[in-house]
Amino acid sequence: MTYYTEYRIKQAVKFAAVVIAAAIIGILIGHLVSNYEMRFMLSRKYHGTYKGIEVYTSGLLDEQNFRAHAQMLGTAPDKLTECCDRLYFTGTDLELPGYDAGLGSALGLTQNRTVYISTESFSSYVVYHELFHAYDNTHGSPLSSSDEFMKLYASNRRVIPVFAADSSAYLSEFFAQAGAMYLLMPAELKYSAPDLYDYYDETLGFGEESY
Repeated sequence: MTYYTEYRIKQAVKFAAVVIAAAIIGILIGHLVSNYEMRFMLSRKYHGTYKGIEVYTSGLLDEQNFRAHAQMLGTAPDKLTECCDRLYFTGTDLELPGYDAGLGSALGLTQNRTVYISTESFSSYVVYHELFHAYDNTHGSPLSSSDEFMKLYASNRRVIPVFAADSSAYLSEFFAQAGAMYLLMPAELKYSAPDLYDYYDETLGFGEESY
């Protein structure tokens, strides 16, 4: 066996290990989301439809934070809200290791076109961040994994340093966080990363909406 052949075999084994690990993580997250949905279906309360999104609550809510989160749906761009079918507000933390600032649990979780948000604390980023995940999931395969966005990520990942890691999961988080920053802190994003700002404003067309 030549050195080159041995090297190729080792690389193939490493690649297979990464694929298997990613599949296992995906299955675990899928089970977690399914458990959330089953639990919420047993205790959920329907609050009506906001911009085409069915809104439900579950558990002991902080009513003030719930209202603050819900009001943000009215100001969200149509491009985002049309990508979400159901939104669950829960009064307990989402039991998922989070990426945000090293949190042990996530403030929000998105699976396909369904969004889960904890009302334990209010963050203006959470609603937009999760809706951008839904947008990402329903455009492309997904958009955050496109060659165009990966180039933007590579050149601008220090703009949002908490997500500065080479991983498809972090690409998705960067996409959602940068999108939220575009809506809530447009001047700062345009100054720090003008090409990233232009991507959301022109390429994705969010600049065409008024909100």
